Amino acid sequence: MVGSRTLARMEARLDIPRRARAHDVHRVRWWLHHRVWLMPLLSAVLGALLGVLLVLQPGFIASALRGVAWKASVVEARTMLSTVLGIAISSLSIVLSLSMLVVQNAAGQYSPRLLRLFLQGAGIRVVIPVFVATSVFCLVAAQVFGLVPGDGRLPRPALSMAMLLLVLCEAALVFQMLDTLQLMRLENLVRQVGRDTLSVARVMDRRRKEDVAPPAIPPSSSASLPLRARAEGFVVDVDGAALLRGAEAHGLVVHVDVTIGEPVVWGAVVGRVESGNPGLPVSREQAEPLVHAILLDRWREQDSDVALGVRQLVDVAIKALSPGINDPYTAVESLDQLTFLLCELCRMRLGTRVLADAEGRPRVFLRAPALRDYLELATDQIGRYGAGEPAVVLRLLRLAGAVGQRARSAEDRQAARETLHHVLAVAEQALADSPQLERLRRHARDLEQALEGGPLPPLPAIGF
Repeated sequence: MVGSRTLARMEARLDIPRRARAHDVHRVRWWLHHRVWLMPLLSAVLGALLGVLLVLQPGFIASALRGVAWKASVVEARTMLSTVLGIAISSLSIVLSLSMLVVQNAAGQYSPRLLRLFLQGAGIRVVIPVFVATSVFCLVAAQVFGLVPGDGRLPRPALSMAMLLLVLCEAALVFQMLDTLQLMRLENLVRQVGRDTLSVARVMDRRRKEDVAPPAIPPSSSASLPLRARAEGFVVDVDGAALLRGAEAHGLVVHVDVTIGEPVVWGAVVGRVESGNPGLPVSREQAEPLVHAILLDRWREQDSDVALGVRQLVDVAIKALSPGINDPYTAVESLDQLTFLLCELCRMRLGTRVLADAEGRPRVFLRAPALRDYLELATDQIGRYGAGEPAVVLRLLRLAGAVGQRARSAEDRQAARETLHHVLAVAEQALADSPQLERLRRHARDLEQALEGGPLPPLPAIGF
């Protein structure tokens, strides 16, 4: 992750105290979460250690297994370990073949951006490490048995461990097949995306518990210094807490003009730094280290990117509406999840983040999407591609109505009303000669009345 190591150097340069330091970004946790190879590597090391220890029979594990250990000669033990290894590799090939087939189908039929569900799923995190540990254990144990003197039939704890690992492998195989088959159901797939996105939104909302109400953002002054990106990539997170500490240390005001998920190129202006005291200049030595709090990566990650989850659901819907697939009900399923998600977002604090110092003076301004932005992202493309399908239009209208009912500010309610009018206008152009158009107009009128405080009208029969 770009910037994970330089954040510590930034704090050292800015004389940020180490005690009671809080961060929005947990760098070690982020690094561990996104290293897919880490669990297989650790399981390989564990398998190798067990292979050595159980053959040489020291320690508590060998003593515990000795009572149920298989009696075998060295040659028989090596033969059994080779058999277990063959079964484990054959089972692993089944797991990988099934997973690759499902991944290819999901990427082609729904969206390539859904592959993260499989990369972060149990197949990579649990199932493959079990097979790797079993395979390495059998290989190492068979090798170490070649160094064991004598050929008597003695209890071999390593064989008991091999049988236990084989049972775990077969259980993992069954689990992976059932889990993969469940993910093949569209309802489970889009619901999982919706749940993950809502979890991210809640994490981001908790970060705002000490934010202040956004004041009018001051315009850029001639004394401000630009923050320039040190690399190219996507903004995966912004450590607002680190920026606030750096700003407090030198009396600065920091504006970050890029939002999470946005692509940046090397040298591009991503924000600006101004002095908190008018008339005092800002030195580059104070400003430049702050850019390391803007974390970049090669691709977007959903750890802090709520818009990416919305984009995934939109991708599923517009892919289903393409002429090659022509599956409007899949688009309806995605719109239902978008409705659930946006209604929950109405209860959270969205838009520009403002972090203040201990005296209440705004020090850090972080750009972030508002509810209007999420509404536009969720409805614009689906509305254009699905305007000719009444069932899709009904769900879009209902999304706007449900969000408008739950919106807490007048600005958000107005955004929902404008979305409702826009969806209906696009549908009127696409369904000018359709007998369903009048039904859509009636439903839109009922939804607009619901925005004034009435209940949401029931969906017509064509809507479900």
